[in-house]
Amino acid sequence: MSYAVEPPARQDPPRSRPVLVTLTAALLAVLGLAGLVYAVVTLAVTPGVIGRFRAAATGADRADVNGFVTIVWTAAAVAAVVAIILFALYVVLALGLRRGSNAARIGAWVVCGLGMLAGAGSALAVIVQRRGIQTPGTLGTALAHAYPSGWIGLNVALALAQMVAYVVIAVLLAASPGGFFRRPVVAAPGYAWPPGSVGP
Repeated sequence: MSYAVEPPARQDPPRSRPVLVTLTAALLAVLGLAGLVYAVVTLAVTPGVIGRFRAAATGADRADVNGFVTIVWTAAAVAAVVAIILFALYVVLALGLRRGSNAARIGAWVVCGLGMLAGAGSALAVIVQRRGIQTPGTLGTALAHAYPSGWIGLNVALALAQMVAYVVIAVLLAASPGGFFRRPVVAAPGYAWPPGSVGP
């Protein structure tokens, strides 16, 4: 008994990746790598900061000093963990963008919005902290002076650069051809019984 077989579904030609998408994916991956490098550098300088802070706070209450030390180490550790998670997320999103995944494009926009808010919050927090260390002799002042020269200014600059990078990524995504992120619907191959025939 012969069966009629439907012809295989037509395959669309492979889509070429737009240059804007390639740039967006690369910038997203670089942004994640930069955050990871910053977290590693923060962990590297923290022991020296703690040593200089303890030396400058010799006359202060040990419980207060230890409290500041705990906060510094906890912040550095949490920042490192978050940087690792974000780096992995950004790499996944970058690969998804290169493949033309619409979910990755939406995820990248969400990341950009949250990243701009986080960058603004970081810059504001550093500025407030900088204004609060003007009183000499306090533990906060001693801790701020224990960091390498220009560390606070560097943090503000990095926060602003982060915000600019997220804006650029969002603009590049908006300018990228939307058709690249629309996957073609391919019908699954199937079999049809000819009229008047019966199954096996």
